[in-house]
Amino acid sequence: MGLPYPDPALRGSEFVLRPFRADDFGAAVEMGAEDDTAKWVPAMPAADASGVMEFVEQCRREGEMLHLVIADHVNDTYLGEIMVVIGEHHVGELGCGLVAHARGRGIATEALRLLASWSLSTLSLGRVQVFVAEENTAAIRLAERAGFHHEGMLRSYIEHDGVRFDTAVMSLVPGDLAELTDAQRASSSSLSG
Repeated sequence: MGLPYPDPALRGSEFVLRPFRADDFGAAVEMGAEDDTAKWVPAMPAADASGVMEFVEQCRREGEMLHLVIADHVNDTYLGEIMVVIGEHHVGELGCGLVAHARGRGIATEALRLLASWSLSTLSLGRVQVFVAEENTAAIRLAERAGFHHEGMLRSYIEHDGVRFDTAVMSLVPGDLAELTDAQRASSSSLSG
């Protein structure tokens, strides 16, 4: 059974989460090549836009992954990507990345909160989690701001270019939704005030 796209679309204060399009490909490749993200962002699943679109749609139809673009709410340009991968025991693993010029504005925090809340409620997942290399302090801080709870450390879990990294495990469960909703309200009121 496939995964639905959020309907209505999930919207933040500066962005909307929408399906990947062909015109997103160039920006996605550039984000993956940035020095500070290349180590942590997975390689593109195909060599061209149509291949990427085909891959993410097949994963969605098979119920394995929902991949969304974080797009500017005014001009619809690519700001980054966010996804939830469905694993065993009805658990979702989330991942998120932003282009350099979109960082530092709370976009990733808000997007991670939105997709986590939607995944727990609409997809009825029992848990969502992130695995973050201990040395990727920016991503650990992002998960903390989004409300994820530290659970522990997996030693030598993530591998990149032959180097293994200890990895933080952080999660949210359905009982955390009220806390997430309060954080989203506080974030919205501070942005509008």
